Amino acid sequence: MAALDLLATKKTSDLTNAALSSTERSRLKQRIRSMDVGALAGQILRGRVSLRRAASDEAKSRFVAALASELGLSAGGGLGILVSQDASRAARRARLGLDNSGDIAVVEGEEVHQRVLEALALYMYGDARECSAATHWIQAAQGAI
Repeated sequence: MAALDLLATKKTSDLTNAALSSTERSRLKQRIRSMDVGALAGQILRGRVSLRRAASDEAKSRFVAALASELGLSAGGGLGILVSQDASRAARRARLGLDNSGDIAVVEGEEVHQRVLEALALYMYGDARECSAATHWIQAAQGAI
């Protein structure tokens, strides 16, 4: 959670501040800055993401990543992303079926972390163009910490 806070807002939450000393926070920042994008994505997304499939292209179009235009990605194709605090429930409501080769990544997370989670999901599950764009975005976020 602290890593997501740092990547999304450049600071840690009050709850995290109470749990981490300034030295630990500095070490965490350094570790995030120096981590390989793949390792960072794997650690943050572990246990938070599932791939789903929409019943139709129309249904899939509701899950365009908010980060897509910033990354220069088209809104029509590629990986759809749904970020929700209760991801399983949101996926059921949207009638998205579990599918290991699905076209929608359903990620458990807070709205404040949405852009970071989208970039990490695009890196892990997107096509080559999405992965490349997400890599640059994540590296910029790492450098800004």
